[in-house]
Amino acid sequence: MEDVQTYAFGRGESQAPVMLSGLDRLGEKLGRRIRALIEPISGIRPHVTAQATRVLEFSAWSADLPAFSSMSFYRMAPLKGQMMLRMDAAMISVLVDCFYGGVGNRPIPPKGEFTPTEDRLIARIAEALVTRLMECWGDVIALDVGLVARETGLGFAAAAQPSDQMVLQRFMLSLSRDQIWPIDLLFPLSALRGVEALMGARVPADEEHADPVWQARIARRMQDIRLPARTVLARPNLSLADLMQLKAGDVIPVTIGRSLPLIVGDRIVAHGTIGEQDGRAAFQIEKLAQGSDQ
Repeated sequence: MEDVQTYAFGRGESQAPVMLSGLDRLGEKLGRRIRALIEPISGIRPHVTAQATRVLEFSAWSADLPAFSSMSFYRMAPLKGQMMLRMDAAMISVLVDCFYGGVGNRPIPPKGEFTPTEDRLIARIAEALVTRLMECWGDVIALDVGLVARETGLGFAAAAQPSDQMVLQRFMLSLSRDQIWPIDLLFPLSALRGVEALMGARVPADEEHADPVWQARIARRMQDIRLPARTVLARPNLSLADLMQLKAGDVIPVTIGRSLPLIVGDRIVAHGTIGEQDGRAAFQIEKLAQGSDQ
């Protein structure tokens, strides 16, 4: 078997399919709001597509990044870690041109820093996008998102370790067939694993589609399940020395309590007394344990 690959425990994508499906639904909602956010700036209705959310190592994501782009880092209380928002530098330049009456088709020379006007537009788009992100996540978890820093490349920020598992939400924005740019939201996978709603722990819609026939059938089947029941007459205590000296014929004195427990599995469900019925030893229930009706 030469195709066997090693696996690093603790770095797998446990529960990732469930979580990613929840993020995809949030991404579709956020994508529509990004389109409404960009339209007043560009002067035309942009096309925004939310790509499928995926898990990847930070090194795999950063390997394809251009040397110069806009990167904003946000804390996401109560989640741990930081979210990163990355926007393409060419997209920012085109949007500035469109905002001031251009058509966004002027040549963009290579550069290593943003102009003050571009910085203001980055701040405007980023803050508005984060606000819409918090609105979309409102039904899942209340986030308090705050800006930590803005940079123009990974070389200026210690974002994450190369082997860290990250969750990428990418939105493709285009103003024409020849212009398309990615807008990336990058989350630490470890932070999102703590969000129960993304893990499918709570699905209220399932209650609306409960099958009464199936539930009645399961209830009837469960009534036929047999469970071992027992009681304990006494619990004598022996020292280790006495235990080591036990031999056939020894008598251990015990005291039988007036109220004995009835134990099913590992739970006490009732208390009662030992007696006789039809010539056989029997247990008479005198009191149900608290909560045993459940």
